[in-house]
Amino acid sequence: MFQEYEKQKQAHRSQLKKVREYTMGGLFLLAGVFFLLRSQFSWEINLQFPPDLTDRIFGVVCLLYGVWRLYRGTKANQ
Repeated sequence: MFQEYEKQKQAHRSQLKKVREYTMGGLFLLAGVFFLLRSQFSWEINLQFPPDLTDRIFGVVCLLYGVWRLYRGTKANQ
């Protein structure tokens, strides 16, 4: 009975980990897209902090990290 409870608990943790990986991956992808494309919009933040090369580099890093998190989520699925 105790082993069955532990097995269910482990399965639940595994499911939560997958959800966390997908969520964080999606958020990092959105952040990457935001930093890459923010120079194309006329937002108030662009007037105060104009986009530069650092934004593009950070956007690419966020995209790569987001893809890696999604990959980890799908890898844990198997």
